[in-house]
Amino acid sequence: MSHRMDYHSGSPHRGAQAEYCCYQPKLTGSPSASRTVGFESTIAYTNRGYATTLKSEFGSVPRSSESLFDLSNPFTEVLTKRNEKELLHGLNDRFAGFIEKVRHLEHENELFEREIEEIKLKAQSPASLAQEHEPELMDLRNLVHDITLQKRQIEIEHQNLEEDFLTLRDKYEQEARDRSNAENGILVLKKDANDAYLAKLQLEKKAQSLVDEIHFLKNNHEDEISEMVAQIQEAQVTVKAYNFGKPDITEALREIRVQLEGHATSDIQQAEEGFRVQFAKLTKAAESNREALKATQQEIQQNRRHLQGKTIELDCGKGMREALEKQLQELEERHSAELIHYQVDCGLFCTSNKYKTIFPPLNISWQLENELTNAKLDMSGYLRENQDLLNVKMALDVEILSYRKLLEGEESHLYTISDTHISMPCIYRQ
Repeated sequence: MSHRMDYHSGSPHRGAQAEYCCYQPKLTGSPSASRTVGFESTIAYTNRGYATTLKSEFGSVPRSSESLFDLSNPFTEVLTKRNEKELLHGLNDRFAGFIEKVRHLEHENELFEREIEEIKLKAQSPASLAQEHEPELMDLRNLVHDITLQKRQIEIEHQNLEEDFLTLRDKYEQEARDRSNAENGILVLKKDANDAYLAKLQLEKKAQSLVDEIHFLKNNHEDEISEMVAQIQEAQVTVKAYNFGKPDITEALREIRVQLEGHATSDIQQAEEGFRVQFAKLTKAAESNREALKATQQEIQQNRRHLQGKTIELDCGKGMREALEKQLQELEERHSAELIHYQVDCGLFCTSNKYKTIFPPLNISWQLENELTNAKLDMSGYLRENQDLLNVKMALDVEILSYRKLLEGEESHLYTISDTHISMPCIYRQ
């Protein structure tokens, strides 16, 4: 019995665990069982504690456990009843302390287990780390390979679309040129028809003016003949008064008429010749001016077509620039996202120089940055080309404005020539 008490006092933790393990399952039973167990455990603890108390108070304890712990002994009953409450209180305190120690030890065991796991993880070799993360690396490599293949496929499709676009643009430009040439031919034909109609009207007006002039000259000639006939008659009367001979008046009148007709015919011929010479000069001047005007108009049309082509190219360049800017922005966003993703995924494994060759995403990120730089350079080149096209457009606008002013001056000059040409018969009549 003393050996058992020394064992429990020497290792209280083990004694508390044994008592707790023996005591805990029985608490889940019936209330009577729990009371019985509690009473027995109380008696046991009472006996043990009492033995210790007797040893301390009375100096010696009898070796015979039967005589000491016999419940029929009156001395033992008195002492048990006297110290029962104090012993129960002490036992409860000891039991609570044992439970706290058990919890503390369990917490320390958990901490020790965590430290052991951390030490095991730290003690793992880099090869085991590489083997552990090899599936993720393979997935990343496969993803990069798939992205590269998709990129090449997209580049090939983009090149094909560019070739188709260039072919369609060439066809469109050819059709536009053919249409502009046809429209120019129609305009030239309309202008020639209008010029022919105006020339016809002018010739009709000239013929009418010549007819009126001929009638006027005939009337004047008849008036002159009537006056001359009257004068001849007066001269005949005076000749009869002075008894001259009887000349042939009819012959004289015929001669006078012939002379007058000859003078009138010569005057008409001279007037017609002068008019024809002046008309030929004006016609030559009009033809030369018309040729110059036609050449100027053709040059203006060519410049206008050139301007339209440059405008179309400028619009295409603007559209291409907007598309490239949008594509560049999308590429920047996508590359930045991929770069962040690769850096986050591969940042833990690239700290050592030993494993830099295992992770290709960093090289891919550099390649993506280089492609982004090349795209920016291409964009700056397109911007310079667009600026050159704008400068060419401004120069063509200035040239077209100068040609327009020149054309307006030529048209005003032609209008003044036509006005003087139409007014010439009136001046001749005066």
